[in-house]
Amino acid sequence: MHPDVREGCGLAPDGDVRILVLGQTGQLGAELLTVGRRRGLKVSGFGHDQIDVTSSASVEAAIDLAAGDVVINTTAFHVVPECEHRPELALAVNAAGVQILARHCHRLGIGLVTFSTDYVFDGRTRDPYDEDAAPHPLQTYGLSKLAGEHLCRLYHPDSLVIRSCGVYGGATGSRAKQGNFVLSILRASESKSEIEVSSEQIVNPTWARDLAEATLELLTRRPAGGIYHLAAEGHCSWAEFAAEILALAGRAARVVPVDQGGRSGDLRRPLFSALDNRRARALGVVLPHWKEGLKGYLADIGRAADASSARA
Repeated sequence: MHPDVREGCGLAPDGDVRILVLGQTGQLGAELLTVGRRRGLKVSGFGHDQIDVTSSASVEAAIDLAAGDVVINTTAFHVVPECEHRPELALAVNAAGVQILARHCHRLGIGLVTFSTDYVFDGRTRDPYDEDAAPHPLQTYGLSKLAGEHLCRLYHPDSLVIRSCGVYGGATGSRAKQGNFVLSILRASESKSEIEVSSEQIVNPTWARDLAEATLELLTRRPAGGIYHLAAEGHCSWAEFAAEILALAGRAARVVPVDQGGRSGDLRRPLFSALDNRRARALGVVLPHWKEGLKGYLADIGRAADASSARA
């Protein structure tokens, strides 16, 4: 067995496992609740206003109240530039908070799933990273998430750490980021004929619903504990992704590719951070291609907009 993989948690076939989602109002958390309930699972959740993952007392009270069998943690401080300005908060949420969760869940014998990021890598390759690739974060965000990975596995050896890449979702996107990449491109196309977008960063953009489906499907396979990658199949630059968004949405605006060298001021981002879902694929869990995910998301927000107009 791989040293980073141990016997882990899973969903019982009778559906009696109770799942607690932390961060239920976020892009991924909301999808986990929706997908889980559609699958007939017993899913509940707490939002950021109901639990403070940096507080042992808050975490223990919430988990004890929910009496869940598996905790899925989607909370994170993930506004990358802000992490540089507030490293203490990034480490508190992304690392120390995960340690608190891992320690308490392990003490109670509760399964734990937490999410990490492609930003634990430096992007100095041209092949998608698999789970055995050596991490080397370039900025505070990636460093804090990598610390969270280590603490999770240290304090709860049976836990699952799931890395994903370029996650987007929800009708309004991320509250912290005031939207997401897709919504930002659509908004920009309403007032601009040309939109400058980074061309040097290669990712696999992943719809949060596809990630939620894959996460719950992975749990049904009762995987061994350790690190798993779950990201959309295929990869592209952000500029290519933006062009596909505009084409599918029928917008006239044109994408202007810009090579920023992976930098935003002093902040460095990995140039190539696409992930290879090797371990999940070996268990039969495969996400759709990023183009299929984008089609699904655009159709979903289109239906939400139509429903909103009908109610108005």
